[in-house]
Amino acid sequence: MPGIARDSATKGRLRPSFFLLCVAAGSALAQQAVYRCGQQYTNAPADASRCERVAAQAVTVIPGTRVQGQSAVAPAAASAASVAPVAAAAQPQREDMARQILNTELAQARQRHAQLVNEYGQGEPVRTAEEAQHPQKYQERVARLQSALERSLRDIESLQRELTRRPGASATP
Repeated sequence: MPGIARDSATKGRLRPSFFLLCVAAGSALAQQAVYRCGQQYTNAPADASRCERVAAQAVTVIPGTRVQGQSAVAPAAASAASVAPVAAAAQPQREDMARQILNTELAQARQRHAQLVNEYGQGEPVRTAEEAQHPQKYQERVARLQSALERSLRDIESLQRELTRRPGASATP
């Protein structure tokens, strides 16, 4: 390619015609026909007679977010080393707070479960006047209560599992 792209008079410099050739080739590739073959879009269909040519559309360019300069990266890395001892000292406090939140959520979940058990009434909740007339509504409410009970049990079990994963935690408050 040295004979095509380089000017013999000035060694090491590319001819302007080479750049025009590259631009023309790039624009030719960008203007290729696009076909829709069922759910597939392609520029080289296996059978063009079975495909529909898609009209060319303008290219939309959406600018991305700006990346902060390299100068911002260096101080961040340097400050991370100085923050590490502070973060290690704060870790037990965060663990205690997380344990306290989990215990509170567990107590609330148990309270909700007790309310649902009371409302469910061993599988036969108290019928309202409307449900007495419409048995289908009663059956739907019983099904909703049953699924709510199962969900509350799963919530309690997951909270207890999470508490056992925490260091120094007990699953029962």
